[in-house]
Amino acid sequence: MKTTKAFWLLLLVAIGSLAHAGGYVIQAPGQLPTYVNPTPGGGYTTMSPGQMPSYTTPTPGGGYVIQTPGQMPTYETPNPGGGYTVTTPGQMPTYINPQ
Repeated sequence: MKTTKAFWLLLLVAIGSLAHAGGYVIQAPGQLPTYVNPTPGGGYTTMSPGQMPSYTTPTPGGGYVIQTPGQMPTYETPNPGGGYTVTTPGQMPTYINPQ
């Protein structure tokens, strides 16, 4: 689930679509909507109804850290050739590559 949210967040940041009141709405069939709102520091707050919010903050290297209360942080770092590597401590990385 975390990787899916990370992918959609990256996609929204890249294309900036589905805007709502200064933020975005991720709507996938059969799932509750996820609301993504920008924060003053350049990050994002993401929240679905009935769930704790996640906080996405930019890192100095151009990536992001996604922090959800009670879970390990997820790191998104840009790859030199494009795309991102998504890692959570103790898990195998996920690669998001452009085609």
